[in-house]
Amino acid sequence: MCGFIGAQAQIDTDKTGGKNPLVELAMDIDVFAQPALDAIRGEKVADDWRDDPRVAPQPADPDTGQEASNAAGSFEAFLGAFGAPPPAAAS
Repeated sequence: MCGFIGAQAQIDTDKTGGKNPLVELAMDIDVFAQPALDAIRGEKVADDWRDDPRVAPQPADPDTGQEASNAAGSFEAFLGAFGAPPPAAAS
Protein backbone atom coordinates (compact mmCIF):
# COMPACT_ATOMS: atom_id res chain seq x y z
CA MET A 1 0.00 0.00 0.00
CA CYS A 2 2.76 2.44 0.90
CA GLY A 3 4.59 1.57 -2.31
CA PHE A 4 1.48 2.29 -4.34
CA ILE A 5 0.99 5.66 -2.63
CA GLY A 6 4.66 6.55 -3.14
CA ALA A 7 4.40 5.62 -6.80
CA GLN A 8 1.57 8.13 -7.22
CA ALA A 9 3.78 11.02 -6.09
CA GLN A 10 5.01 13.29 -8.85
CA ILE A 11 8.73 12.63 -8.53
CA ASP A 12 11.14 13.59 -11.28
CA THR A 13 13.04 10.31 -11.49
CA ASP A 14 15.59 11.91 -13.80
CA LYS A 15 16.83 13.91 -10.80
CA THR A 16 16.89 10.89 -8.45
CA GLY A 17 18.83 8.46 -10.62
CA GLY A 18 15.79 6.79 -12.17
CA LYS A 19 14.32 5.75 -8.84
CA ASN A 20 11.41 7.00 -6.80
CA PRO A 21 12.77 7.58 -3.27
CA LEU A 22 9.30 7.27 -1.74
CA VAL A 23 8.85 3.80 -3.23
CA GLU A 24 12.36 2.82 -2.09
CA LEU A 25 11.56 3.92 1.48
CA ALA A 26 8.19 2.16 1.41
CA MET A 27 9.84 -1.10 0.37
CA ASP A 28 12.15 -0.85 3.40
CA ILE A 29 9.23 -0.70 5.85
CA ASP A 30 8.89 -3.88 7.88
CA VAL A 31 5.46 -3.73 9.48
CA PHE A 32 6.24 -6.68 11.72
CA ALA A 33 9.77 -5.52 12.63
CA GLN A 34 10.70 -9.19 13.00
CA PRO A 35 14.51 -8.83 12.79
CA ALA A 36 14.51 -6.02 15.36
CA LEU A 37 12.18 -7.91 17.71
CA ASP A 38 14.22 -11.10 17.42
CA ALA A 39 17.36 -9.17 18.36
CA ILE A 40 15.64 -7.82 21.48
CA ARG A 41 14.05 -11.13 22.48
CA GLY A 42 17.12 -13.30 22.18
CA GLU A 43 16.89 -17.02 21.72
CA LYS A 44 13.71 -18.93 22.53
CA VAL A 45 13.84 -20.67 25.90
CA ALA A 46 10.42 -22.36 26.06
CA ASP A 47 7.25 -22.91 24.04
CA ASP A 48 5.04 -21.96 26.98
CA TRP A 49 5.67 -19.43 29.74
CA ARG A 50 5.03 -22.13 32.37
CA ASP A 51 8.01 -24.06 30.99
CA ASP A 52 10.36 -21.07 31.15
CA PRO A 53 13.09 -21.88 33.69
CA ARG A 54 13.49 -18.16 34.44
CA VAL A 55 10.03 -18.04 36.05
CA ALA A 56 9.99 -21.48 37.65
CA PRO A 57 8.82 -21.64 41.26
CA GLN A 58 11.65 -20.84 43.64
CA PRO A 59 12.05 -22.60 46.98
CA ALA A 60 12.65 -20.57 50.10
CA ASP A 61 16.25 -20.12 51.18
CA PRO A 62 16.49 -18.64 54.70
CA ASP A 63 20.27 -18.27 54.42
CA THR A 64 19.95 -15.70 51.62
CA GLY A 65 16.56 -14.29 52.61
CA GLN A 66 14.93 -15.69 49.46
CA GLU A 67 11.25 -16.33 50.03
CA ALA A 68 9.45 -19.06 48.16
CA SER A 69 7.86 -17.74 44.97
CA ASN A 70 4.57 -19.37 45.93
CA ALA A 71 4.78 -21.74 48.80
CA ALA A 72 2.16 -24.47 48.54
CA GLY A 73 -1.08 -23.14 49.92
CA SER A 74 0.28 -19.75 50.98
CA PHE A 75 -2.33 -17.78 49.03
CA GLU A 76 -5.11 -20.08 50.14
CA ALA A 77 -3.98 -19.80 53.76
CA PHE A 78 -3.96 -16.01 53.48
CA LEU A 79 -7.51 -15.97 52.13
CA GLY A 80 -8.59 -18.44 54.81
CA ALA A 81 -7.37 -16.05 57.49
CA PHE A 82 -10.17 -13.71 56.41
CA GLY A 83 -12.79 -16.44 56.12
CA ALA A 84 -12.76 -16.44 52.32
CA PRO A 85 -13.26 -19.73 50.51
CA PRO A 86 -10.28 -21.01 48.51
CA PRO A 87 -10.26 -19.95 44.84
CA ALA A 88 -11.25 -22.46 42.17
CA ALA A 89 -8.31 -24.45 40.88
CA ALA A 90 -7.07 -23.36 37.44
CA SER A 91 -6.74 -26.09 34.89
